[in-house]
Amino acid sequence: MRRNLIVILLVIISTLFAVANWKIIVDKSECVGCSDCVKVCPVDAIQIIDGKAIINVEECISCEICVKSCTYDAILKVK
Repeated sequence: MRRNLIVILLVIISTLFAVANWKIIVDKSECVGCSDCVKVCPVDAIQIIDGKAIINVEECISCEICVKSCTYDAILKVK
């Protein structure tokens, strides 16, 4: 229940404050496949495939939690 509420709030906040044309990407040359981003994604939009993080752009709400959690600076917010 609590996780659902958090996801709903994140979706609302992301929708209200999203900057047009910004997206979250993975720099595969920096990604080590540690899965920290997978663990923190509130909408389960990230998977590790072949040792690298892959973001499902249709599921991603651009909340940037994964960007902040990546200690390798492999996940970026770009225009």
